[in-house]
Parts: sequence; C-alpha cells; structure tokens
Amino acid sequence: MTSDLQEDIALQHFVEQSLDKLNQIETLLIQMEKSNAPSAASVAQVYGVLFSLKESASLLELTNISLIADKIGKVLDQVYKNEIELSNDLLNIIIDSFDKLNEMVSNATLSNDYDIRIITLPLEMYSKPGTAAAAEQEKHEEEPLTAQVEPDVVPETKQKEESESEFKPAPKPEPKQEPVIETEEVQAQVASSKNGKRLKPATFRKRYGIKREIDLASNSNPLGTSKAVSNAITNMANNCSSSENDSTDSLKFGLAKRHDLPEECVLTAGGTIELLDLTLRLSAIPGVDHVLSYEHGRPEYSRVAALCGVELLRLPRGRNFSPPLDQLVKNSNQNTAAVIITNPDVPSGFGLPAEELATMANLLPERTLLIVDERSVEFAWPEDDYSMVNFLDKAPNLVILRSFSWSFGLKGVRLGYALLNSQRAEQFEESRLPAPISPLNVEAGLAAINHNEFYYSTIALIIRGRERVHKGLEELGCTVYPSQSNFIMFSAPIPASELYGKMLEHGFKLRRLDRFGLPDLLTVSIGNNSRNRTFLAAMKNIL
Repeated sequence: MTSDLQEDIALQHFVEQSLDKLNQIETLLIQMEKSNAPSAASVAQVYGVLFSLKESASLLELTNISLIADKIGKVLDQVYKNEIELSNDLLNIIIDSFDKLNEMVSNATLSNDYDIRIITLPLEMYSKPGTAAAAEQEKHEEEPLTAQVEPDVVPETKQKEESESEFKPAPKPEPKQEPVIETEEVQAQVASSKNGKRLKPATFRKRYGIKREIDLASNSNPLGTSKAVSNAITNMANNCSSSENDSTDSLKFGLAKRHDLPEECVLTAGGTIELLDLTLRLSAIPGVDHVLSYEHGRPEYSRVAALCGVELLRLPRGRNFSPPLDQLVKNSNQNTAAVIITNPDVPSGFGLPAEELATMANLLPERTLLIVDERSVEFAWPEDDYSMVNFLDKAPNLVILRSFSWSFGLKGVRLGYALLNSQRAEQFEESRLPAPISPLNVEAGLAAINHNEFYYSTIALIIRGRERVHKGLEELGCTVYPSQSNFIMFSAPIPASELYGKMLEHGFKLRRLDRFGLPDLLTVSIGNNSRNRTFLAAMKNIL
C-alpha cells in the first residue's frame, strides 16, 4: 500500500469519525440547552468528545481544526470550573463554532487555508476575565428569556457578523450597544410570555440575532461551496484566456468511475432541464406524440414539452403523493414518447424504491422512454435502494437525469448529466451543438466529484437534520410528509399563507407550493444544526 493511499484512508476515517463525534456533541448541546442548569457531567461529556476530535486532527496535522477544538475546549473547561457560567449567549457562540467546525471537517484537506479568527475571537472574548464579566452582566439582563424559549434556539449569523464589527481593532470600540438599548423591551416581552403570550417577531429577531432573511426555500447546500470548487473557479478566473480541450472528457470519465459505468453511458450538459429538452427533441414526434407524468409535479416539465411540440399529460397521484405507476403504464401507448418521474419527488420528497420503477420500465411500450429525474437521490437512504443506476443495463429505455446543484453545492453553476445506454448517448451527443458546457463549469464539476469529504459530509448533515426537523415539526402538531430529499413538505395547524407570512416576520423564508397546485402546503430546506434549531424555535413561537 502506497503512502498516498494510506493518507487517503486515514483522512476518510477522520472525516467519518469526526462527523459522528460532531453529531454526538450536537445531541449533547440540545440536551444542555433544554436544561435550566446544565450539569458539570454534561459539560465534561462534550469536552471528552471534543478532545478526541482535537487529537485526531493533530495526528493528521489539520492545524486549524485542532486549534478551534482547543479554543472551544478551553471555554468548556472554564464553564466546568465555574469560572464562567454557560449563559444562553455563550451557548450560542459554542453552537455556532461547532457548525463552523463541521464545515471545516467537510473541507478537511483544505482546512488549514481557513481564516479562523472569525470563529476563535468570540470564544476568546469569553475566556478573558475582563470581557467575561461584561458578558455575565448581559447574561443576567437577558436571563428571563431562557424561561420562555426552551430547546430550539440558535442565531444563524450573529457571531460571524458581530466578530467582523465588535472585535475589529478600533480607537473607540462600541461593543454590544444595540442589545443594551433593547433590553427593557425584550424583558417586557419575556415577562408577558410567562403568562402564555409569544415573543413579538421583532423581539424574536433581536433575541436570536437574525439580521437578514434566512432562505429556507432554495434547498441550497448547508455547507456552502466546497473549498476545492472555490479554488478551481478562482484558478479558471485567472486563466480564462485558455482552457483544456479534454476537460469535458475528464468529467465524463470521473462520473463513469463514480457510478461504475462505461464512459460511453455518460452525457454531460448545462443542467438537467437542458438534458430533458434534448431527450424530448430527439425522441418525440411534434403534434403526434405526448408525454406522461403526474399532477403537482415540476412546472418546467410542461414548458419543455411544449417547446418540443408535444403535450404533457398529468395523471392523479397516489396516496402520500406517490407516483401513480399503474396508471402511467395503463395510459401509455405507441404515441407516448416518454414517462417522466421525479425520484425523490418534488415537492413532496417522497422516495420510490428503484425496484418498483424497474418493473414499470419493462411494462412500458418499447419506444416509450422512462425518464427518471434523480437530482436529489443522493440524500435518499440508502441511495442504492432508490437510484435506478443499477438497473441501467436491464432497461434500454431508461434515461437518468442527475444534477450537481444540491449534493455538490453547485446550484450557482449550471451543470448536470444523464446516464443512459451507450447507443442513445452517442445519438444524443452527435445531435447537439459542440462544447455545450462552459469550461469553468466543467472544472467546478471535476473539483466537486474529487472532493469526497465535502460530499459525504453534506449527505450526513442532511440526513441527520432531516430526522430532527421531521420530529420537531410533528411535536408542534404539523402534518409532515416522509422525505428522502434535502427538504421536508408539511402542513401546519394554521393556514399555509398565514404561517408563511409570520415566518417572514420572524426572519425565515419558506417555500410556498402554489405553483405546484398545493396552496395548503409548505416546504422547508434542511440546513445546518444552527439553522434547523432556530427554524424550529420560530415555529414554536408562532404555533
């Protein structure tokens, strides 16, 4: 075994073990936040898991990860020794630090490139005797808030923004002026909340540091953009005068290797919709054929079909928003150019087992394509039970659409690919314009598929967060639909339009489903730990 391979295996183990440790810590922090007086033993538990992560990072010479873990550990040590109290504000700083640590683990190979001052400065503020006293005074001023908001409270961007302003060296600093001004209003609100009243939206936003609208509608990657991708885009920006001619071939080769398929079965393009358009243009007869799908599906399917000169017919769904497979087969005939299925479904997130789709593929007319849009299937667990990739050689009429937008964090880069049999892929390739993708997009895609720790960290974060948000919404009396995607569809005890407006007032943008024909339902994107917990806190305050 070569030294490079040994290093890769060691890094993979570090990432996997670190994600498990961070998950343990998040669970412990949730328990601590629910408690009015966290025990020394619970603090020691967090410290023990954190120390193990720090030692692992040190062995791999991941300096920044080790340093941040050390800074958090020093603060926890002071809490354990009763030198400082675990105020709500300090707990928020610690939680935010762990979210940033999660992001760095997902970029482990490039973690030493991070500027960590934005994470360490708030921690250092609490570990210094002079500033700790000021923080303690503020904690006592806001203490009644703890009695009202019990488990699910974390500011989204508070520490990042304050660290850029409060802790920046200046001749005449003015730390924490705004919270002091609002203290009386906040105290009055919290006092009334003890009698069963809720916090006003403006007070809620001030309390949790929500200064900008938090987007929970776009399903963006909660870890942001891979550091490897950012570096690749920067490198391309500095070398736009030239590009590698074989970069697209390299991307196809990488995707083929990823899915254990021949390279001839991969077709790349500038997004899944472009691939759907290409498939229908080359497979459907305008004015004669039609395409089948089902109601409450992606609106763009109808627009693409219309541009290709064919009609998209939508059939009623089954229970729990499942695709009506039997009816799709029953209504297919020789003029059915294709059947389109989104799996996991949009907007419900419903996941359909691949075996059921494989059975359906063999029952369709010979010329009818089964187009399966799998742009979020990576979040299904386990993925192999839901993806049709393993059935590609058994279903010659199968076309699988994939995207880089969500799991790879490339929503701002238009890039997608299709998996299909080699003969059809060759026909499609020869029937379109050359060089359909920007070299910059290709290089970003190459960097993404080669940055495994970021990809696996994203999947783990979404699956854990999805379980917690699902449970939290059910505890609040919402009807929650099962999801295998990176979002959850739900209905609340109050009308969707009313909840949408109130959540906007609290600083959160959810996704309305009016354009899907579902005005009574909403979806929420799964975020990192802080975002999920703050979302649930706002929901609890409203409901």
